[in-house]
Amino acid sequence: MSHVDVAVVGAGPAGLAAAARIAETVRASVTVLDEGPVAGGRLRAQLYRRGSSWFVGAEHARALSERADRLGVNLRMGTQVWSIESLENPEGTPRFSLALTGGDTLTADHLVIATGAAERTLGLPGWTLPGVLAVGAVQSMLNIHRVVPGDRIAVIGVDPLSLSIVDELAAAGHGVTGIYLPPPPPDTAERGSSASGEISGNAPSAVLRRLSHLRGLAPSGLLGAAMGALAIPGVSALVARLWPRRGMTVSGMPLHLRECVTGIDGESEVTGIRVAQVDADGRPVGRERAVAVDTVCLSGGLYPLQDLTSGCALVDVAELGGRVPLHGPNMQTSVDGLYVAGNVTGVESAEVARAQGALAGAAISAAIDGRDDSAALSSARAEVETARAAAPLTFKPTIARGRRRMAELWRDSRHFGVRS
Repeated sequence: MSHVDVAVVGAGPAGLAAAARIAETVRASVTVLDEGPVAGGRLRAQLYRRGSSWFVGAEHARALSERADRLGVNLRMGTQVWSIESLENPEGTPRFSLALTGGDTLTADHLVIATGAAERTLGLPGWTLPGVLAVGAVQSMLNIHRVVPGDRIAVIGVDPLSLSIVDELAAAGHGVTGIYLPPPPPDTAERGSSASGEISGNAPSAVLRRLSHLRGLAPSGLLGAAMGALAIPGVSALVARLWPRRGMTVSGMPLHLRECVTGIDGESEVTGIRVAQVDADGRPVGRERAVAVDTVCLSGGLYPLQDLTSGCALVDVAELGGRVPLHGPNMQTSVDGLYVAGNVTGVESAEVARAQGALAGAAISAAIDGRDDSAALSSARAEVETARAAAPLTFKPTIARGRRRMAELWRDSRHFGVRS
């Protein structure tokens, strides 16, 4: 058993930024734990356009890791945290006990959970065949290992991740057969908007409205302006009606917004997909047609990963991606000494995660020093908002509403006795 002042779970941009901020601000022992072999998390595999330039996640991940290392942060890679227990030591200071790989235990007085997000399963007939890959796996193969997964690739799902991977494949000189809608959700009554007001459903017009939030990925200002216009319901509905039934190519991307994939074919490996045209509500209609492919990339979206946050209060906020920790303006939770940062709090970009990590680190530094550092905290909070406003990728169109909702829940939480 060993003890540190601060333990950080997750070596992605949020965790590394939190650790570095603490190490450079106060005298404290800081350890970052992550099950991956190399620090950086999913950021290492990210590569996407920022207007006319490219955001290379591997370079940013390396810079964050090297900074933390220079500041004396202990990076324990290849270490899995099995469970976390909140304790009270004899002096009454918060203490956390982390059960690690191999039976080891680490205790800490302050804890940051920055475990990120996981991919949603997109299940449909044939999805377990060899040759069917999640979009994150394709990103890692392409951007980390420099391996193209197949010759004829179909992408199922129209969202920031799927469009990014198509762009990345094109940059590597490898196109895709097409980008198709996924099958509609089992509840075919789900159309237009969810109860939270977030655009949902498989309707082509709804998909186009979601694409309006990706204008930051457009390679030109003109295309970005055109994508932005899709946020207008009347415009998105008109474009959906005029969209060719067999799809069209936009900036090198073969988009099939009026066809969904109904199944994946093959016995021992993928040999093709079956697609059908969809009606205005995104439901398949008419006869299926076969498309020959050898690889399928599934993109079902992301959700905040809560495996290690059960010790603090959790709330359901659909605009943030589902169930997330109740947290305050400085990333503090209902458990004294426990902070969260990054996609575990709601699905956003890597730059927002990094800024949230720095904010959590600033709050912990102030707590360790026992001082009121309101100026530093105010500046760190402003950096989060700046990163959010500048993010070229918006995974949740109503993220701002979700953050406001979280602020309301935090303010109200004192009435329900969930804050320490």
